[in-house]
Amino acid sequence: MGYIPEDILQNIREAADIRQVVQEFVPLKKRGKNWVGLCPFHPDKDPSFTVNEDKQIFYCFGCGEGGNVFKFLMKVQGLSFKEAAKSLAQRFGITIPQRPVSKAAKKKKELSERLLDITLSAAEYFQKQLRDSSTAQAARDYLAERGLDEKTMDAFGLGWAEDSWDGLIGFLKEKGLSLELAEQAGLIIKRTNAPGWYDRFRGRIVFPIKDHRGDVVAFGARTIGLPGQEEQPKYINSPESPIYHKGKVLYGLFQNKSPIRKAGRGLLVEGYMDVVSLWQFGVRQAVASLGTSLTEDHARRMKAVTKEWILLFDADQAGLNAATRALPICYKMDLRPKVLVLPENEDPDSFVRKNGPESLGKLLDSAVSGIDFLVETGKDLYGSDTEGRLKTIDSALEAISMVKDPVRKSLLIGHISQRLGVREESLWQKLKEKSQRTKRLKIAYKEPSQEAETSSNFRAKMARIGNRAEEKIIGFLLSYPQFIDRFMELNPELWLENQTLNELWNAMTHLYSMTGRLNLLELYERLEHVPALRSTAMRLASSFPPCSELETMVRDLENYCLNRKKKALRMQLLQQLRDEGENEDCQELLKSLQSLR
Repeated sequence: MGYIPEDILQNIREAADIRQVVQEFVPLKKRGKNWVGLCPFHPDKDPSFTVNEDKQIFYCFGCGEGGNVFKFLMKVQGLSFKEAAKSLAQRFGITIPQRPVSKAAKKKKELSERLLDITLSAAEYFQKQLRDSSTAQAARDYLAERGLDEKTMDAFGLGWAEDSWDGLIGFLKEKGLSLELAEQAGLIIKRTNAPGWYDRFRGRIVFPIKDHRGDVVAFGARTIGLPGQEEQPKYINSPESPIYHKGKVLYGLFQNKSPIRKAGRGLLVEGYMDVVSLWQFGVRQAVASLGTSLTEDHARRMKAVTKEWILLFDADQAGLNAATRALPICYKMDLRPKVLVLPENEDPDSFVRKNGPESLGKLLDSAVSGIDFLVETGKDLYGSDTEGRLKTIDSALEAISMVKDPVRKSLLIGHISQRLGVREESLWQKLKEKSQRTKRLKIAYKEPSQEAETSSNFRAKMARIGNRAEEKIIGFLLSYPQFIDRFMELNPELWLENQTLNELWNAMTHLYSMTGRLNLLELYERLEHVPALRSTAMRLASSFPPCSELETMVRDLENYCLNRKKKALRMQLLQQLRDEGENEDCQELLKSLQSLR
């Protein structure tokens, strides 16, 4: 299901009542024209989460999350847009037409399904071995010593691979499953000097790895000190396969995404046992990258759950290096990272077992910002002399060079300036030179034609595009689609009054959510069966003038959108105040209203 026509999406929007969907996750009560409840996306003591049935939108006055029914389902369940649309279509009886599938695509899908069937069967086999096999007694004793109970082991599906060359192979044969496919899934290895295969995992505790949908896609396995394992690596992992790409999967995310949302922050740790042990002690906010550095795909998965993340790596040089490598990715993907360095010779697993979750919680509250971590680490590593400070500056600027929000980047530059005693102007100049030299900061820029407008002429021509500022904003984003992500958090769907433009905005964001880009030809194709939207999009895109001062224009439009958003939210709160009368909740409403000035 790679493509959903816009008319089908409109049918889903019309059928899927947002209050009905939200109430499956959030208890709501009527307040005037709106429904209110405790926000599922941040710790919320006083109801700050509102649902407006007339506009079919939600908004939280506490954390600022808002949007339509698709956005809500994506956030609360960690789904992609396509997955959310499919879920709503199934629930409300809407058929999504299937486009003709090529033989290659059909074959690929069938292969994935067969591989997932094999990995699920293997997970069940390993779990049964741990529970029932006499050969697993040492593994059960080891896990008990680590403080893990059956509930935790079941939550993560922990298993045991017996110390045998063909234990899993025998099981797969009994079930009539293909050994060739088991090899593709990374479960068994083909012999080089003889026919047949042998088990990849032997004499190890097995950790099934689930993707964000809950499918078992791979395994990690740990030694427990059996004879002959002294020279073996402590952990081995499944190789990449058609169903498993380690740069896209975070261990523990499927189990922990709901607790992370409720807590409003997540923990990024290094290993399987860190995630599982923290869970055992009630800290259910941890995920781990799987033997690889943090990637942009990892960060996208993290951002879909929350923006607040604490990097909780081992207190050794490798852990410090891992945090340093991860921070530029975090800043680029608009996360808000902090770093906690544990006491020497400790990792999250050992610390929580020795000291308990309360002590860990206090340490987590003391985590420093990513930039402060880079500055302090740089001072320790490079020294405080001139050359050392230059290296520290390079490290910090490298981390924030890809920050898209100009205000956030300016604040970070100011913080670095204060911490290192360097003029902000010098840091901006160095950042500019660095960007030009490495060509890593790819600023999307349209070469101005000979008719390119001056700022004043440009504004005059904008006024002739249409008589509504809303058209100007949509027209700009159609002409300069690389900026759409900067406007999505300004929630135009909350305040766009023109229904056609609101529906066009939804179509634009849906395409961006599905493909990661806003391509006009793809947008026109999606709107083929909605001619009114298609003609509006083509008119606005074709009539928008070229712009030679992009950043200035973007900031002006962002400010306008922010003011429109605040005005819409103020009107909503005022209506709630009128509806509440003398209700005690008025105090909270007034606080929210004051925050929007």
